[in-house]
Amino acid sequence: MTARGKKTAAYRIITDAGGNRYHFFCDLSGAVMCTTEPILAETQEQELTLAWENEGRKHFNLCHNCGKWVCDAMYNADVCHCVECTPWEDRPRFCSQCGEEIPDDDLFCRKCGARLQYREVTA
Repeated sequence: MTARGKKTAAYRIITDAGGNRYHFFCDLSGAVMCTTEPILAETQEQELTLAWENEGRKHFNLCHNCGKWVCDAMYNADVCHCVECTPWEDRPRFCSQCGEEIPDDDLFCRKCGARLQYREVTA
């Protein structure tokens, strides 16, 4: 288990005739980062473990402060924290809500419309 007790990123099970598949989501942006191949195991807990270890885990970073599993765009690798716990010191290159790359002069994300917190409105 992690420091906060959370073994995996948020997930949803997709029932499939050949075995369950798993969607894994970024804990900050909510974006689907991975959909696994069908997995068969004796228990659902074993399925989840296999899905996470074999496919899901490689798409995420663990925040060493709050324990959230986040995608690269939501991770401040300089301090091993998510951008919610430790925002970048310089201008972030990606929207913290959806992960879209941000042009230098935008006040709002072009993809999701989120207000970019680090931007100041000047008169």
